[in-house]
Amino acid sequence: MPDGSQGNPMTEIALALAMGFFSIMVLTVISMGTAPQPKQSIAAAVLVPSAPNHRSTKVESEDTIVVYHNGTYFDVNLKPIPPEEVNPAGRLILAIDPSLPLGEAMIARSRFSNTELIVSTLNEAWLKALKDGVQ
Repeated sequence: MPDGSQGNPMTEIALALAMGFFSIMVLTVISMGTAPQPKQSIAAAVLVPSAPNHRSTKVESEDTIVVYHNGTYFDVNLKPIPPEEVNPAGRLILAIDPSLPLGEAMIARSRFSNTELIVSTLNEAWLKALKDGVQ
């Protein structure tokens, strides 16, 4: 003798709706339970607006390049240099790691009072030289 609930279309629809609601509930619980991942800000732009006549990206002879890496400032020969001793004749170019958090980049930039300061990112050759030369 057949059972009254077997093959009943309303029972099938109710079961499908229950499974759908359960799936939505599980997805909601999982998505609410995960902690947000910290985002790393990347300083890949000039942090200070440049003057209208300094739109060129070429390094000029009177420009001074200072490299900031792992909390230390270096000259172009990768010798540590205190930021207070940097006295550029022209523009000051502060080169930083492209993956440096924005807050740390702003702190590194704030050590200089030079109005003609350009913040730039280091390329792979500089990063390799820093890794090999500075431990």
